[in-house]
Amino acid sequence: MSEFSGWGRTNGIDFGDYVKIEMHRYHSPNEFFIHKVVGALKSNTWIDTPLKWDSEPINHASMEKVLNVIQCGIDETKVIRVKESDCIKIEQ
Repeated sequence: MSEFSGWGRTNGIDFGDYVKIEMHRYHSPNEFFIHKVVGALKSNTWIDTPLKWDSEPINHASMEKVLNVIQCGIDETKVIRVKESDCIKIEQ
């Protein structure tokens, strides 16, 4: 299997990277959960942070860099779309 070279990357965060995203907690300070990036693109639809259990994607007026992510260890079957600027890249 060939190794991913990163050729053609335009985003600072892309496939295979891990990021922290703020999650809303009731009656206590918000926490940051780890998510794995499975895709990056430009879109006007994403879920606003902090994420809540019932958060839905919202159409916004402008196009932004967004990430498709899965939440590690919780539900690794559900892909959500969040704005790249709301994510903190975990350096490995």
